[in-house]
This record gives sequence, C-alpha cells and structure tokens, in this order.
Amino acid sequence: MPEETRRRILIAQENAQDREFAARFLETLGGYETFQVGDGMGLIKALKSRPDLILMDTVQRGKFLQALEIIRRTDAFSETPIVMYSAEQQALPVVATKGINGFIFKPVAPSVLLGKIWKVLGDESRKEASAASVSDKFRKDIDKIDNLPTLPTVFAEVERLCKNPDVGADELSPVTETDPSITLKLLSLANSAFVGFSRKINTVQEAISLLGNKTVQNAILNISVHEATKDLQNSAGMDKKGFWAHSAGGGSVARFICKELKIERDEAFTAGIVHDMGKIILDSMYADFYKDVLAQVGSEEVAIVDAEDEIIGLNHTKIGEELAEAWNLSPDLITAIAHHHKPKRAEGDPQIAHLVHVGDCVARRMGVGSGGDSVTPDIAEESFKTLGISSDQLTEWEPQIQEAIDKDRSILTILQG
Repeated sequence: MPEETRRRILIAQENAQDREFAARFLETLGGYETFQVGDGMGLIKALKSRPDLILMDTVQRGKFLQALEIIRRTDAFSETPIVMYSAEQQALPVVATKGINGFIFKPVAPSVLLGKIWKVLGDESRKEASAASVSDKFRKDIDKIDNLPTLPTVFAEVERLCKNPDVGADELSPVTETDPSITLKLLSLANSAFVGFSRKINTVQEAISLLGNKTVQNAILNISVHEATKDLQNSAGMDKKGFWAHSAGGGSVARFICKELKIERDEAFTAGIVHDMGKIILDSMYADFYKDVLAQVGSEEVAIVDAEDEIIGLNHTKIGEELAEAWNLSPDLITAIAHHHKPKRAEGDPQIAHLVHVGDCVARRMGVGSGGDSVTPDIAEESFKTLGISSDQLTEWEPQIQEAIDKDRSILTILQG
C-alpha cells in the first residue's frame, strides 16, 4: 500500500506481547501504520496521532472502558471506528452499548482479524472482508456512563408533585420527611441567613408553606446534589471545599444580579450550585485521566476547561450536561451547565446561561472558592448586552455582592453537614 494512503491503527492492549503481534501482523500483511499503547490514559494521549481505527482491549485494570466512554463523548473522535479485541467474552454485553463497531474474540485466525478490520474501515473490495462482516447488534448509540451518581428519590417525587401548581405543603411535607437527612437540611436552610426568616421554623410543612413550592424545589435540589456526590470515593485531587465555595459564590452573584435588575429567575442560585458539576464527575469517576488535567493547571497559567479539552478531549460542560439530563433537571439548568463558558451558544432562552457565566467570572475575579484554576476569564460582551449591565456596574456592586456571598455561605455548612 503506498505510504500516503496507509491507514493508521491505534492498538490499545495491556499485554505487550499481544500489542506487538497485532502491530507486526497489521503492518506486514495489512499494510497499515500502527501505534501502540498499554493503558487508557496512553490511549487518550495517542489520539493526537489521528488514527483511522482503534483496536482496543476490554481489560478493566487498564482503564480502557473508561477511555472508551471519554472518546465517544469527544466530538473529534465520536465517529472514529473502534473494535474491541479481547479474550474477555463476558465483557461483550458491557461494551455493546458504548459505541463500538465490532468485537473480535481472542484467539482468532489472522485472516478473520484482518477481514474484520477491512470491513470496519470500509475496504470491502477485498475478498476477505465479505466473510467477516461486523454484527448489526453493535451500535453507535452511546449508553449513559455507568455508575453515575443518582439524586435521592425525594427530589424526583417533589418535582413530580410540583408540576401541579396547586399542590400544597400538606402533600409535599410527607414526601420530604421520608428522607431524614433532607428533612434536617431543609429545616436548617429555612432557619438560616440564606432565607432570613425572623422566627424559628419548627416543621417541614411550615417551612414549605413559608418558602413556597419553587423555593422548596430549588432547596431540595441543592441538598440532593450534595447528597448524591458526597460519597464519591475517588479523586484526582480537586479541592472539593473550594469547589463548593466557588459554586455557591457564582450562584450568589447570579441571584444578586437578578435582584438588582428585577429579573425573575428563582433558579439562579441553584444554577450556580450545579454549573460545574461535570468537574465532580471527571475528578471522581475519571480520576486517572483527570490527574494530568489538574497537574497542567497547577504548573501553567491555563484555564481548567482548556486543559480538559487538550488532555482528555472532554470538558466539564459536556459531561455536566449529560449528568443533568440523567438527573432530569429542568431545561434551564441544563442550558446553564452546558453553556456557562460560552453563553452565546445557548439556544432557546439563553438568559440563565448569561447569568451563570457572569456569576462564574465575578466569583473568580473576587477569589471566591476555587474554580479549579487561577485564570480570571473575561465576561463575554454578549452577556453584558443580554443582561443590560456593564463592567463598571459590576465593579460598583462588588461590596454588595461580597455581602450577599457572605450571607449565603450558610448554605455550604448545611449542604456539607
């Protein structure tokens, strides 16, 4: 095969002997150019070689399946053909919904291996490919990430009940009280400076009656988000305390702007709380991959979202959007998560994305918590226009914003309690 037309195959196998055999065979008999890696992080890094096909193992200790989840969510490689080449036949049901194009069981005759690769790459003019088609049961549809944290059932039931605008505290309180942790935190929240009632609230029904259904919905979501993520064990080293402080700070800024401009967005603070949730998932569920992101952020003046794109090809806005969809959050909150770095791209009602974008930038500028890096991003001009504010106004408001942030800090104590 002429050099300029040689296809490039990336071989991701834990066993060095297997990698070497496949590479020599594919180069000698197939005329392919090959690259070799021995684990999932090596696979992610090697994507820069722009392979035409990935031949991947299923070995869990190599983190190959986690790498597969990342690759299929990365725009640049979402269509790159991937064939699993493994002796672990029991892994077939697991990988069948992760966007693979075929599964080749070891051991396999060289002609069958070559034929299946020809088939996947579309080189069907070769005779060997006709007898080695890839089964139709392998599909490109991507199933959700395994083991995503789930919100407490109370949240889903409260959301369902609140679809009826006439639902009362007498119906909502029994549902809330089925979860003692959420009950305690909701009462603590109702009695905190975050809400500011002048008298003590003693019952959940009383709290709901005074707060109103929308506020209760948002409060239970805030509590539920922390409940869902507090037990994630793994970590690449992200500052979780700083993370929550930054998230709450961004929400405080967004809520303050709404109050000043008389914008009715009850979900503004909640949108701030959830806007960076993708970082929690990357830090915990993809810790082996995220370590390199945090290392680059720590050694260079680079935004964490840019380091995510460069190193693993998947940033926290995209993974956060998927998490929000899995949690059945409202379209407004999904928009805020997906577009808070580039609010101009938000479709439909982009106002919440602009509010969270400004809240994020101002919280960073004021040094509230940790957004994961030391970069202070510029506020998008489109956000100033959409919200009808100026940079000078934000600067003038900073003392009042700081007061709002300090007042709202009580929610962190409640969430982390």
